[in-house]
Amino acid sequence: MKQGEIGRLVIMVSEGPYQSLKPYSALRFAEAARRRGLEATVIFYADGIHCVKRAVGRGSSTVADFEAKIRGLLESGVRVEACEAPMRLFGMSAEDLIEGVIVATDVADHIFQDHEKVIWL
Repeated sequence: MKQGEIGRLVIMVSEGPYQSLKPYSALRFAEAARRRGLEATVIFYADGIHCVKRAVGRGSSTVADFEAKIRGLLESGVRVEACEAPMRLFGMSAEDLIEGVIVATDVADHIFQDHEKVIWL
């Protein structure tokens, strides 16, 4: 990889599923990154972890069906993580998450990797 090239995109999401359009935008950015051949990771932390709970918006025709969107990202090869610290705060366990979402113990590590861009939403 050449100096200055981006090989990986990490998107950090701190807002809940219906607080704003930021979580939805994060999913769109991740999809676009994968289409361009980039490795993509979306990390949900703080209130954002509620975006990756099972059944959030499931089957809704008026708001985003986050479960379906997260499953689609996972199938396309996007890595999806939920920060462990807020999970403990909200009393959540790995079983509460959409299947395939990884519990992350050190989300700050992503900030310091080479050939990586981080977007905070």
